[in-house]
Amino acid sequence: MSMDYQVAIVGAGPAGLAAALTLSRSMMHSVVIDSGRPPRNASSPFVASLPGFDKTPPADMREAVRRNILAYPYAEFLEAEVEGIQRMQKGFELSIGEDRKLSAGSILLATGMQDVLPPLEGLNACWGRSIINCPFCHGIEWQNTRWGIYAHRPEVVGAAEIYRNWTNQLTYFLAPEVSPAADRQKRLQQLCASIETDLPTRVHHDNGAITHAETPDERLIELDCLLIYPHQTQTSLVSGLNLALTDAGYVEVDEGFRTSEAGLYAAGDLVYPGHQNTPTGFHMGNMAAATIVMDICFGTLSCFQNAQPILQKTHLGSSRWHSRSHFVSAERSKT
Repeated sequence: MSMDYQVAIVGAGPAGLAAALTLSRSMMHSVVIDSGRPPRNASSPFVASLPGFDKTPPADMREAVRRNILAYPYAEFLEAEVEGIQRMQKGFELSIGEDRKLSAGSILLATGMQDVLPPLEGLNACWGRSIINCPFCHGIEWQNTRWGIYAHRPEVVGAAEIYRNWTNQLTYFLAPEVSPAADRQKRLQQLCASIETDLPTRVHHDNGAITHAETPDERLIELDCLLIYPHQTQTSLVSGLNLALTDAGYVEVDEGFRTSEAGLYAAGDLVYPGHQNTPTGFHMGNMAAATIVMDICFGTLSCFQNAQPILQKTHLGSSRWHSRSHFVSAERSKT
């Protein structure tokens, strides 16, 4: 049975687009399937730290890469929802909207992760504008201003020294369940302008520009920006595939971005809890595509069980919260 495509890419974010370009330049026929819903960074004013695209609006960057891909006659784009993936005798069958199906020899999952935003009134109006989630992406735009740090995870408490690179006007909002050790509490007091022992319930803003954070006892604290690392969860499509996941809930892959299922690859935020940004997504998509090409050429569609996995294997239910930390690499270096 012939395949409709050699490779189906699910997701048209940075990882999916980079993979499609690499596959096209390798003369592999692919289809990029994307739901058309606004991407995670849709509210961000620009892409940062990407050579050649620094401070370019996300939509403009995506369109530029798409033009690069379509300059070759090997890739197609399809706006649809992938509702399921089934293994066939050879390759896979993808179920998409309106009872349509298509087949592919290999699949690259580039779905990203779903952010689970905290219950903070006013967050949606400020998200991507004056509420940021990465100092490396947006910190310089808020240098030497009043930052709030939404510490609803213990990992965030350990990053005060990093935030001080951009400002010394830090207000830490500690969730009641986040209780720093005595030495860390002392260090926070040295580094921060102030420490609040509860999370804010509301942000006051002027057209998305934060002016104050409101505490549970209705006090108003002046801020210019608020930093939040949201919890994340896999998409329902990925959760239903029974792939091996890491303890933190990300798809486990080997050094070639192969998953635990032969012929299924994954790249982008869904495999990486660390520094999630556009350059990292491009890199992972490019590397995953190169692996796919090599596996096709050698006729070996292996899973990571035949290679050294990057992270420990485990299975998690789709309902579990998945936290991420931008300091994973630093923590690993200590062990």
